[in-house]
Amino acid sequence: MNQLMAVLRSAPIRLTVAISWSLLLSVLLLQAEADPVIDLGIPQGENTLARELAFSTLHLLAFGGTCICWFWALPRKWRPRTNLIAACLITIALGIATEFMQTFTPDRHASWIDLVANISGTVLAARLIWTHQETR
Repeated sequence: MNQLMAVLRSAPIRLTVAISWSLLLSVLLLQAEADPVIDLGIPQGENTLARELAFSTLHLLAFGGTCICWFWALPRKWRPRTNLIAACLITIALGIATEFMQTFTPDRHASWIDLVANISGTVLAARLIWTHQETR
């Protein structure tokens, strides 16, 4: 078990996990709703307020998790503050890029609500990370 934990803590594995998660999230966000590459079982329908809130919550959680993942993946020799800023910049850039690229995806569109949820998830995760760092 200790060997497995040592492997999981290694820099190449941490970076691979962060990149893989970011790629999976990008695929999920850029797939067409009518013909998804990965079917999540989300029913299609009109963009009601409840549906928008559900998707915004998923964006918030996904980008919060992405920020945490990148913070965990970045080099330990950097200061925690530097890692946190880098993780936030990577995550926000991913959120902006995927929202922009959705304009080129059939039956998808860029959404200010989703972009705000992406950034909010990143900021909330950063606050959680920073609070945890201060208590150490």
